[in-house]
Amino acid sequence: MAASKIQIPLKVVIHKQEERVLYAEANSDFVHIDILFSFLTMPMGTIVRLLSRPASNSSQQPTIGSLNNLYKSVANLEAKYFAQGACKDILLNTRNSAEDECRKLKINVNDISPIEYYTCEDMDCTEKSYTAFFSMYDGVKCKNCSKMLNRCANIHNIFENDVQGVFVNPAESFLITNDLHVIPNVTASILETSESTDIEVLEEKTLQIGWSEILDLLKYSILSRTPLTSSRRESIITDKSVQSLSSLMSTEEIIITDKLVQSLNSHMSTEEIISFKKMEVKVLVQKSKNKIILVHSSEDFIEFLFSFLPLPLGRVIGLVGKGYAPALSVENLHQSVSNLRVDGYFNWKEMKDMLLSPKLSMLYQCPEQLFPLEEDRIPKFCQMKAGLPRILGQV
Repeated sequence: MAASKIQIPLKVVIHKQEERVLYAEANSDFVHIDILFSFLTMPMGTIVRLLSRPASNSSQQPTIGSLNNLYKSVANLEAKYFAQGACKDILLNTRNSAEDECRKLKINVNDISPIEYYTCEDMDCTEKSYTAFFSMYDGVKCKNCSKMLNRCANIHNIFENDVQGVFVNPAESFLITNDLHVIPNVTASILETSESTDIEVLEEKTLQIGWSEILDLLKYSILSRTPLTSSRRESIITDKSVQSLSSLMSTEEIIITDKLVQSLNSHMSTEEIISFKKMEVKVLVQKSKNKIILVHSSEDFIEFLFSFLPLPLGRVIGLVGKGYAPALSVENLHQSVSNLRVDGYFNWKEMKDMLLSPKLSMLYQCPEQLFPLEEDRIPKFCQMKAGLPRILGQV
C-alpha cells in the first residue's frame, strides 16, 4: 500500500474544556515513536521541500527562518552557475544519512526516490582504476577519465538485519506530551503529564494518523509549542502558539552580523570549529537602521550558505544548543532522545547516536564548512555482477 494511503491509530487524552491534547500514548506498537524521532534525521532542505507543498488544511506556507529563501534561490539559479549539472539537484533533493532506516518506517513522509549509484560509463575505467569513482546523481564527470558517471550500479546491503522496529525497542511503550517530550509510559509519568487530577475533564480519543497528519506534525514541531494540539485536524490554524522562527527571534539577532556570531560562539566552544577560513564580503548597509540590505560575496561564502540545506535537524539542534533559538518543541524531542537510556529503549547505541548527532549524507561535506560535521561512510565497489559494479557495503 502506498505510504500516502496508510493510516495508524493514535490514542490521545484531551482536556475537554480547554480543547487541547494533554498527551498521546504510543503502546508497544513502536510505529509512532520511530516516525517522530525520524524528524531529527531530516536535512533542513528536505524539511523545506516537504513543507513548501500546500498544507492539507490551510494555504499557509510555514516559514523556517530564511531557509525558505535559500532553497528558492537554489531553485531559481540557472544550471550554468553550478560546478556540475547535478549540483542543483543535489541541493534541492538533499539526502538523509538515515535513509535506509527511514524507509522501514510505516509512514515515511520523505518521498524522495531510493538512492541510485552511478559509475563511469567506461567499464574499463571502473575495472582498471585503483579507485572507482561514483555518484548518487546522474550527470557528474568521472575524476579518472572525465567521462560521465551514468552507469547504474546494483546495490546489495550486507548489513541488513532482522531487528524489529527502526530506532526504538518495540517492547517499550511511551507517552508523548503536547510539547513533544517522549517519556516511558509508567503510572507516575501519566499522573505527572496529565496536569490535572479531575478526570471528569479528560477524554480519550483514538485518532487516525496518515501521511498528511505526519507532515502537519513535522511542521508544528518546528513552528508550535503545542504540536499535538496544533496538528489535530480540527485545530484552528491561527493558533497563537504557532509562529514563524523569524517572528520569535529578535530583529537585532538576525540583522546585526557581529552580534549573531558572538551569540552563536557563546553556545559553541572554539574546539568545535574544525577549520576557519576568513571569508570577506561586501555589504550594503542602511545607516539609519544599521541594517544589512544585501551582501556581495565570492563563491566560498555562497558554498557555505548552501551547505545549510543538507544539515540534519538533529545536528543543527546539537550545534546551536538548547535555548539559543526560541523554545521549540523539536528541541524537546531531541532532549528526550538524550534522556532515554540505550539499554532497554533503543535497538542499539548507534541508533541513539544517529538521532542525536545525525551525519551528513555521503558526499555532502562542504570544503567551506566551519562546523564539526561527520559525513556518512562511502560504499565500496568490490566485485562485478552482470557487467555492473556491485556495492557490498560501506567502509
